[in-house]
Amino acid sequence: MPKNLLKVPRHILQRLATFDQDDVVAATVKLVLPADLARYEPLGISLNGDAIGLPDPQPPSPTAGRYSNANLFGMEKVRKDLPKVTKSYGFWAPSWKSGSYHYVTHDREVYIRDVYPPKQVNLSVVLVERRGEGFLLRFAIDQVLSRRTQNFEQELLYNLNLLQENVGAADVFESATSLADYALSVKVDWQLLPPGTVDDVVGAMLRGKQPVSPQQQAVMKERVTVMQRLQPEAYITGTDGFLRYFGAKFGDDFVAFENARYGNALYIMYDGWETLSQKSRIELLAGDRDSYDRIEHRPGWIEQLRGRVRAYRAKKRREGRLF
Repeated sequence: MPKNLLKVPRHILQRLATFDQDDVVAATVKLVLPADLARYEPLGISLNGDAIGLPDPQPPSPTAGRYSNANLFGMEKVRKDLPKVTKSYGFWAPSWKSGSYHYVTHDREVYIRDVYPPKQVNLSVVLVERRGEGFLLRFAIDQVLSRRTQNFEQELLYNLNLLQENVGAADVFESATSLADYALSVKVDWQLLPPGTVDDVVGAMLRGKQPVSPQQQAVMKERVTVMQRLQPEAYITGTDGFLRYFGAKFGDDFVAFENARYGNALYIMYDGWETLSQKSRIELLAGDRDSYDRIEHRPGWIEQLRGRVRAYRAKKRREGRLF
């Protein structure tokens, strides 16, 4: 498993800033394939035929790591970031010849130690859904934390490390997050589709996905038709079973995405689009606006997209990277 986190990661702090609620939980979602289940046996997860067996909520094993041990037995943290303090030590020592004892003291410079009592919080594992041969599981620490409390980041870091030790991943969610939203939080792997007819492209994008309405299919065909006229080098769709982002790739640093779930806008993403495209609309709008452009589907949006594609190709020609 990965090493312990020394502080709350920056991407989690950024994610917290987008939340509407103060109450949050440390949780993560993972797609677990049958071949991977042996790794999760210490948590009490098993495979019974085609069904998965999940444990009741329980504290993680103390052997999983220092935070899992501390969760049951408490721990002390030596504060080497603070100055030492003077501490007196004493003991009874025998007095020579008299046969009696006398008390001896001496001073030492020592570091302060913070004492953490055992929290004894549970790790719960819930089946979100079946996805192909795999099982989409939510791992969560059953403690709701409020961002208004003074020691919030300390408590969150503790719980994130419990997940890190036992699951190998950690994240944070609003406490009222539904299982459907947990399912949509899973990272997307991208599949590149070759150019073809509109029907061929849309059919390939929908293949293996959960069904969408006829209205959504009609919108997809309309948007793919627009992209096709601009001659992309490939089309893009996710491989996670959900139709969220789909779009067209015009270069390694220029991808036009339509979002099938959020908002009525098209996103053009540049360097680092693989990372950006994992984010929700709220996370995108709260982040760096220089890393993407947002075009609302209002009159003139097609001309805006066409202009951006032309400008990109002109730039690449000047750089000698497009022929």
